[in-house]
Amino acid sequence: MAGSVSSNQLAEKMKVLKWIFGSLAAILIVVAAAALVMINKGSEKFAQTYSMQYDDAMIRTDEEAMDTGRYLVQTHGCDSCHGENLGGRVMIDEVPFLVAASNLTSGRGGVASRFSDADWLRAIRHGVGADGRGLMIMPSEAYYFFSDEEVGAIIGYLKQVDPVDNELPPVTMRALGNLILGVSDDLKTAAQMIPREARPEMPEKGPTAEWGFYRTTVMCRVCHGADLKGAQPPDPNSPLAPDLRVAAGWGLDSFVSAIRTGETPSGRLLDGQFMPWDEFKKMTDEDLEAMFRYLETID
Repeated sequence: MAGSVSSNQLAEKMKVLKWIFGSLAAILIVVAAAALVMINKGSEKFAQTYSMQYDDAMIRTDEEAMDTGRYLVQTHGCDSCHGENLGGRVMIDEVPFLVAASNLTSGRGGVASRFSDADWLRAIRHGVGADGRGLMIMPSEAYYFFSDEEVGAIIGYLKQVDPVDNELPPVTMRALGNLILGVSDDLKTAAQMIPREARPEMPEKGPTAEWGFYRTTVMCRVCHGADLKGAQPPDPNSPLAPDLRVAAGWGLDSFVSAIRTGETPSGRLLDGQFMPWDEFKKMTDEDLEAMFRYLETID
């Protein structure tokens, strides 16, 4: 009798285990199916194209324009991503995705030999590649505000830089990356982040608050917010960008020193990963004073 009871108990346990394993298998199948749906959704988002037609940009090739284009490329992050020679580089090669900053020159693997003026304009201002897809990690939400004059100078300069032979792999969204794209809105292409507002006219250049407003619109508002009173930058891993009205209280000399050295008047070191002071330090005294004068006007 004891043996038969033990057998019954064993049978019951086996039934329970079968039920548990069956339930787990069903759950795994549902999770896998849901993940596959999200991966396909992310893949479709990544492959989305944008139909944009623009007239050719007003390209400038005079000596002054070349100086302006070089200055803007060096101070607005172009060479930090695309390399000092603008030959491009692989920025991220991890499990989720592979992202390469394009070779901007006319060398082998470069885009300059095949880009039309309109292609340059779409990429810089609107974050859309020549194939119509949104570019990854391209700060077009800031570059959108470049004036016709400045964006024309940038394109003119990029079209004549020394060729660099560097063939790079295409941007690749792997399965995990597509899953992230499918379930979250944190990871966006540049084209999805373009502001829906009028581009301000470029004022007369000088150490004035008006010129500072234009310069900070292109350089600062993406991270610090439209009013420069602090915001969460597009990179979800970035700390909150502070209220820049604090910098207005430093005084002009201390403000310029902080940008040039990466150290605030209180001795705090700026984090170069999130605050690219190493690029901003190349700005002219006139531009830095103008930006400071504008910060002084913010209530």
